[in-house]
Amino acid sequence: MKKLIATLCLLCLALPALAGRLLPDGLVVGRLAGVDDSGIEFVRSDRTLLQRLSALIAIEPQHFALATGLRVFDEHNRFLLSGQLNALKGRTIGVTFDQQGNINRIWALGDDEIEAQKQRQAQIQP
Repeated sequence: MKKLIATLCLLCLALPALAGRLLPDGLVVGRLAGVDDSGIEFVRSDRTLLQRLSALIAIEPQHFALATGLRVFDEHNRFLLSGQLNALKGRTIGVTFDQQGNINRIWALGDDEIEAQKQRQAQIQP
C-alpha cells in the first residue's frame, strides 16, 4: 500500500513537467533581428495601426539592452547561454522587460505557442 501511495505521489509531481511550459502574461512577441555586444534588435509584432503610423514620424527604438541576469530558453524550454542568441536570429521570440526597460528573459517560441499568443492578443484587442 505504501508503494502505491508513493507511486501516485510521484506521478502527481511529474504531471506539471508533461503539461508544457507556461509563458508569462506580459510576454511581448516579436522577431529577433540582430544581436551585438550591447543588446539585441527586437522588432515587435503586436503593434497597432496607430503605433505603426507613429513610427513613420518618430523613430521607435528597436535596440534593447540585455539585463545582467538574462535567461534565454529555446522552444523545448532548455536554458541557452547568451552567446547562443545568434542561433535565434530571424526567429519569433517572446521577451519580458525588467524595471529599467532591459530585456531579462527570452523565449524562442514554437509554432503552437505563436498561434496561442496571437489568439490571446485577439481576445485582448477588440
